[in-house]
Amino acid sequence: MEAEAIGAILVALVLTVSAPLAAQDRVPPVPADSVFSLPELRVEIGRLRTGSVPIAEVPFPVQVIAGSTLRGTTGSSVARALTGSAGLSFTNQTGSPSQPDVRLRGFALSPIVGVPQGVSVFVDGVRVNEADASQVHLSLIPGAAVDHMELIRGSVGAFGRNSLAGALNIVTRRGQERSVEMELEGGSFGLLSGTVVASESIGRFDGIVTASYDRSDGWRQLSSTEELSLFAKVGGRGERTDGWLSYSFASHHLEGAGPLPESWLDGGPLPPDITDPPDDRRELQYTGGSGDLFRPVLHFLNGRVERVLGDAWTLQASAYGRLVDFRQSNDNITEPDALGLTDIRTLGSTAQVTYEPTGSLITTAGVEWTRNDVEIQIRALPNKTFPSIIPTTTEHLETDENNFAAFSEVWWKFRPTVSLYGSLRFDYVKLPVRDLLDPSGSGLNEFRQFSGGIGLSKTLDGGWSAFASYGRGFRAPVILEVMCADPDDPCQLPFELGPDPPLLPVISDTWQAGFRMTKIRSQAEVTVYWSEVRDDIFNVTDLDTPTRGFFTNLDRTRRVGVEASLSLVPFSSVPLTVRTAMGWTRATFESEATLSAPFLNDDDETGGPPDPGDPTPPQVEPGDRFPMVPSLTANLGLRYELSETAFELTGAWVGGQFLVGDEGNDATLGKLAGYVLLDVSVERSFRATVFYLRVTNVLDTDYQTFGILSQNLRGPTQEVERFLTPGHPAELRIGMKVHLRP
Repeated sequence: MEAEAIGAILVALVLTVSAPLAAQDRVPPVPADSVFSLPELRVEIGRLRTGSVPIAEVPFPVQVIAGSTLRGTTGSSVARALTGSAGLSFTNQTGSPSQPDVRLRGFALSPIVGVPQGVSVFVDGVRVNEADASQVHLSLIPGAAVDHMELIRGSVGAFGRNSLAGALNIVTRRGQERSVEMELEGGSFGLLSGTVVASESIGRFDGIVTASYDRSDGWRQLSSTEELSLFAKVGGRGERTDGWLSYSFASHHLEGAGPLPESWLDGGPLPPDITDPPDDRRELQYTGGSGDLFRPVLHFLNGRVERVLGDAWTLQASAYGRLVDFRQSNDNITEPDALGLTDIRTLGSTAQVTYEPTGSLITTAGVEWTRNDVEIQIRALPNKTFPSIIPTTTEHLETDENNFAAFSEVWWKFRPTVSLYGSLRFDYVKLPVRDLLDPSGSGLNEFRQFSGGIGLSKTLDGGWSAFASYGRGFRAPVILEVMCADPDDPCQLPFELGPDPPLLPVISDTWQAGFRMTKIRSQAEVTVYWSEVRDDIFNVTDLDTPTRGFFTNLDRTRRVGVEASLSLVPFSSVPLTVRTAMGWTRATFESEATLSAPFLNDDDETGGPPDPGDPTPPQVEPGDRFPMVPSLTANLGLRYELSETAFELTGAWVGGQFLVGDEGNDATLGKLAGYVLLDVSVERSFRATVFYLRVTNVLDTDYQTFGILSQNLRGPTQEVERFLTPGHPAELRIGMKVHLRP
């Protein structure tokens, strides 16, 4: 890393709002005759966690997930810890358990290049939406290093790009008293994982080091995973100064078996080269080649310092350098295999001043700068269909993108029961792209946008409060989209790039309102929201070649919905905690458009390819629903703790979803069916050691987690049919955790 990269000053982070529902994630055992209560809910306001106010005085929905959840019975995955949140749904296109797609309010948080991203994600204040396509790889964030996660819904805060549905802020741990934590786990399908955490605090200095390794053979063909991550953080605290420096490393090997034709899953004919199919056809991989492979390597250095300037003033600054290399191999049938090599070098700095003269007023103002140096190479490689092709570079481009922003926030309790929050942010994005193979394809893209929001909260009687807010969010087009926007020259998604017509930034306006209830043994929140989105960016599949496509702006789309959550201790003397959450989401197109769906005509009931005499694909019309966004989701969790033993049962219900390729909602071939999943776990403590057993999908439900309409080129008739990604079958995990203190 360059020396000036380390010295650059940054203060990055999103409005931090915490709803200490996190404290409910683990219920301590209590004597049978005691009265069990839930902790007071408080949130922290400010991009760098400055100040603290009661949850009743925050005008938007917030949730905090404690790091203990990631290290508890739900497993160490950041994505897994999000399960059970109101309105969140999960799909999985690749078939890799390390690469789930998350949907929040109909917007995506996905590792898939080409999926429009609507959620911003931060780690200790650093945006980790990747610079090439804004995708997010949650697997690169070590669960053992997470102190807590903050999920803020709506675009009311000063988050900047991609915060259409909200933001996810992940805060890593600081060193505490001397201790060592160790965990070892084994399970089905060759699963083996281990984690070590060492923590120390001496005087004013603290440090923590984590290391984890996970591997699995996978339950399907060509679906193995191997993940290695390291994290270290050192810090120091003085009377007026607090600072820390952290380093993260991750190296992964992730195979993805992908979707399968429904005819294969139903026992239909297989290609001749599959001579010995498994008894469970869900284990198959479609192409019959080497499969898809994703290999990321991450180096991430981040530092922050905070200085109290006086009784009411605080200065905060931080700087970071983030280097990530992606190696993506795509196994193709109709074209040569593609190898994508992406190198991203990011430097950033932010400075922020906070003024807090009283406990009823907090104001912040700051500036932010980020530079992304990105180089993308695409290579064509031989495969079974094209065995004689000579490996060659088909695309080679680079950019040195610069992002500048200024922001301010204020929280003011101007009446004993009424609080006001406001935020304003201005972003300038300069995105030059240089085509190193064809200089005529180079160009410059510039975007300028204001975002932010305003809201009121009102404390009512009996533990109730009400809130309402308005927020504006935006998303600037990324390299992949601006270089793949020409319908006359569709790209081999997501790999072929070139000079294309300009795209407009996405703008969202979100209104939301709700009620909260906070009592001794119960906490609840209900929110309704309405988001109007202009110039949404959508991927359009080419009519003639379904492996190619382009990106385009849509005039209008909309997301409306309801989110509700409840945490309850139903009995005053019994350590039983009940958590439930639900979400109703309606994500719709609100203007006419011609999108993918190239295989179904409006008057075609057979599901076959379009009539050559009528090549027009179906039109998307106002009211048509987005694919892979379930209308209704619900979750239930029960946890019961005795003195040394804990039992937990969690369940999730996911409603039906339209398939990708059926944006017109014809559903001729059917929607993706709804399903129910149940997980169970048992913990047993012996002094400093905890043994646990966890079974996911305990009923071994046969379900599909992703669906797309496509032509089965390996079928006898090459008809269009549903391609489905099978959900993970029942899996057993057994492990032990040891926490040692001197």
